[in-house]
Amino acid sequence: MKRYNNILLDDIHEYMDGNLSDSETDRLWAQLLGSPDELDYMQTMATLKKMGQEGKFESLDSENENNNILQLISNRSQSIASRYKHYLVAASALILGMAILFQITTSTTEYTAELSPIASIEFDIERSAEIGTVFDTHLQRAVSLSTAGSVELALNELNTASALDLSNEQIIELNMVKGSVYYNAGYFTEASEIFESVSTSEHVDRLNLEKSLWYLANTQLHLNELDEAKVNIERVIELDGAFSRVASNKLDKF
Repeated sequence: MKRYNNILLDDIHEYMDGNLSDSETDRLWAQLLGSPDELDYMQTMATLKKMGQEGKFESLDSENENNNILQLISNRSQSIASRYKHYLVAASALILGMAILFQITTSTTEYTAELSPIASIEFDIERSAEIGTVFDTHLQRAVSLSTAGSVELALNELNTASALDLSNEQIIELNMVKGSVYYNAGYFTEASEIFESVSTSEHVDRLNLEKSLWYLANTQLHLNELDEAKVNIERVIELDGAFSRVASNKLDKF
């Protein structure tokens, strides 16, 4: 049974409805290159939506898929073609390119398939009397904006919060939220840097140390940094906290 990235599926539907900007569209296609199941899902949904009402369900797996897709553009009205041309052209290139890519990286793909990182990070903000109202407001806004897909606005809220007079605990919490925003948006390099900084902070408590190491390991899996991910998974197990069991299961896959 396939396990899809729900955030990526939402982006796919937003793209098919014409709701993504050019930069968001480019980021979606970049993510789809590393997500064959979601790419297959997008191809299926786009095919059904585009051809279903016209009775033209043509396979995208044939040898002439590129010609078939481009032919569909010329057979459609200008308004429909303009809306789907970006997808159809990109899909034709990706379908042909993926066949070559899979042949080259088959062994790596088979090895890493069992090491699938977590799809997203749930925001878990613990409130206390020590946290000021302004800081609290910025974090809550950032979480809401990130959940709604407004990543830049969420990061702006966090950057504004970082300029406040914060305690060490608040700095750790802010960075955990910021790393999670980056992770859920697919910016794994940025997320990795933040989670690593938290894990090496002299002020990090045991709970956030475990979380940062676990999330860091998952970003490293996304980045195909398997050796580094394994080390951090082992550190999570040593801490024997909330993530130790799932980390042990992950380690068994190496």
